[in-house]
Amino acid sequence: LRDGSTAHIRPATPDDLNPLEDYFIGLTDESRRLRFFGSSVDIAKQARNAVEIDYVDHLTLLAFTGGDGGQVIGGAQYIREGRSVAEIAMSVREDMQGKGLASILIAHLADAAREAGIDLFRADVVPENHRMINVFRRTGFRVSIRAKPGVVEVEFPTELTQEAAEHYEERERIADANAVRTFLEARSIAVIGASRDPNTIGGRVLRNLLMRPFAGVVYPVNTASPAVQGVTAYPTISDIPGVVDLAIVAVPAPGVIEVARACAAKGVRALIVISAGFAETGEDGNRLQQELLDVCRSTGMRLIGPNCMGVINTDPHVDLNGTFIQAHPPEGRVAFMSQSGALGIAVINMATARGLGLSSFVSIGNKADVSGNDLLCYWDADPRTEVVLLYLESFGNPRRFADLARRIGRHKPIVVVKSGRSQAGRRAASSHTGALLAASDNAVDAMLRQVGVIRTDTLEEMFDVATLLANQPIPKGRNVAILTNAGGLAIQCADTCEARGLSVSTLAEATVEKLRSFLPAAAGVSNPVDMIASATGDDYSRAIATIAADAGIDALIVIYIPPLESNAPEVARHLVDAIRGIGGRIPVLTCFMSSHGLPEVLSAPGVRIPSFGFPEQAAIALAHAAAHGAWRERDPGQVVRFSDIRVDEATAVIARALERGDTWLEPDETAQLFDCY
Repeated sequence: LRDGSTAHIRPATPDDLNPLEDYFIGLTDESRRLRFFGSSVDIAKQARNAVEIDYVDHLTLLAFTGGDGGQVIGGAQYIREGRSVAEIAMSVREDMQGKGLASILIAHLADAAREAGIDLFRADVVPENHRMINVFRRTGFRVSIRAKPGVVEVEFPTELTQEAAEHYEERERIADANAVRTFLEARSIAVIGASRDPNTIGGRVLRNLLMRPFAGVVYPVNTASPAVQGVTAYPTISDIPGVVDLAIVAVPAPGVIEVARACAAKGVRALIVISAGFAETGEDGNRLQQELLDVCRSTGMRLIGPNCMGVINTDPHVDLNGTFIQAHPPEGRVAFMSQSGALGIAVINMATARGLGLSSFVSIGNKADVSGNDLLCYWDADPRTEVVLLYLESFGNPRRFADLARRIGRHKPIVVVKSGRSQAGRRAASSHTGALLAASDNAVDAMLRQVGVIRTDTLEEMFDVATLLANQPIPKGRNVAILTNAGGLAIQCADTCEARGLSVSTLAEATVEKLRSFLPAAAGVSNPVDMIASATGDDYSRAIATIAADAGIDALIVIYIPPLESNAPEVARHLVDAIRGIGGRIPVLTCFMSSHGLPEVLSAPGVRIPSFGFPEQAAIALAHAAAHGAWRERDPGQVVRFSDIRVDEATAVIARALERGDTWLEPDETAQLFDCY
């Protein structure tokens, strides 16, 4: 639903008679009047009418809280009036209105009606029921409204328009973002399995929450101790006196189901299960994971994990570290998701060491419920996030990922390390997080490239690209200039640039003349520009400003190796001032090869100048950014739709091959598949 909670929708059955009667009785007098055109209603008759259906000419869909066995919270039905016309009616419980449930019911009802050959819906609405009329309008269906004596008649075709499709896609993105928000912006957290020993997982999670200025309340849950790490503890979550938004579970896997049920009874909306021992361990673990998911689905809780390491939100208004990682990354503009827990630890440590600030971090483990697609929706809407990093071992829904990535990548770059390139890697991923990778790596690579996702081969390369994208503009072209005081390093850089699709292009004659005016005669003023070892900080400053003013240059890589270490701080100050002086017209990358490390002025907070240890790193990162910039400039085009595609027949061809256990189609099957399209 729109607020991130869940509801279960299915067709009515005769067994729903009593729950439906209870639902009608629970409506307010005003709601019953608007639904049934009068306050005097035969509840039993209306309930029978809703459940005694044939599913073709007469269909009722019911919505339940949480799972199938919950309370009825709304419903919609159609009754066929003619060959292709049906009358519809619906209602939603008062406390569930405003969450998008009515729109969802209409969409599902229209989908079922089209299958039954119904082209047009008609509804009579009480004139003062403005809310219901607005619901019909906002769905995006082509609604026509006209006044009749005592009623307003609403008509719309069951065919989903482009506007309606966009409405439901937007509604789904909002719902997914709000689901993630319950985790990353929780205001009250219970740590179940909290320990007095900070070296245990439960103890470390609690310590991390307490060590940060978290903006909410933390409740340790420990069956054996009245206090944990100086904070009052509770034997069970039901003993906690206040509301709990999020529960972080760090107990052995066999005890997780009981804990999840207790959390559901408490009204917890979000659950993070750090515990391992689920789908990644085999068939028994998979069954346990399914049971955990069933508990969450039946009660409306959302789940991250199991077999994960938790979440971090560096927003000063939240400041939540719900992980067992000892490092805490600085605040920044980069969001990161890891499907691997241990790798997430390495990444957090790497980000902290590099000073690359994160907006938030999520480890999703086996991703039984909340997935990378949900996180993309959240980060798309998050004003603090400018770049998204993903470590993936599998895709749960590749089509939705592609749709989201194509849309989000136009304004927020997405960088992916996708493991499982080899057969051995795919086997390892399956035993690691229970990931199933059916697609060949060629298909994955093609899909990522098509939707504008930057794919890197290594984590180090991912961080190089992220450092550039988070701190400099995306290049508008592939023409790069190289400025150096060491010719050999410039040659290495130029070779890597050309190999990666960049062009070390000729500088404009005016640029060359200006460089000659202040550089020594021995300097090389073509591209790369070699100012020789005697180059001063002032030389660097003037050369950067000159090259950046060349209209034919899209990016600049600046290389410096100190002949004397004592000169490094002065050169670094000139670099910072010069790069700031060009006002972000082009991206500038630095390679500062000092044995004493990066000067403080280059790594100070707010400097936003990416620096790399080797020129090849800078060239590769720039090549990725330039390719992404070129993708953004492409016309996104429109999807062409054909009326004569035989999807069902094509699906049958593939299903038969899968049943045989084959990974290749026979030639005649391939021909048949092509013919379907």
